[in-house]
Amino acid sequence: MSLVDVVFGSLPKPLIDQWGIDIVYLKASEHQNYDPVSGTVLGIVSEIPARALIVELTPKEREGFYQQRVVKFMLPAVYLGSYYPQSTDSIRYAEAGVSRTAKIVDQEQYRGDNPIMHALIARVS
Repeated sequence: MSLVDVVFGSLPKPLIDQWGIDIVYLKASEHQNYDPVSGTVLGIVSEIPARALIVELTPKEREGFYQQRVVKFMLPAVYLGSYYPQSTDSIRYAEAGVSRTAKIVDQEQYRGDNPIMHALIARVS
């Protein structure tokens, strides 16, 4: 029996490249500091251009709970290499001509030995 990443690993990227939208994955640095004066988290953010598909989020996927501005991004793992998305990361994308930033709140991977796609649930600010 073959692993899913061997058989299907090359499928997500061409499909999402064709049907998805341009995004910028904002990968937060591992070393961040909280500034209590300004209330902000300081650290370096790497911008990774990618394409992703925004899909409908159902209540069942979030244990019956989700807010109105929560969206799900399907992102081929090839864009992030061996990196796994973290809750400190965000996604920037355009919606109706307006730049939006969505903070990752949950994620899961479709994988064999290696991930082939990330399903990222994010809250839009």
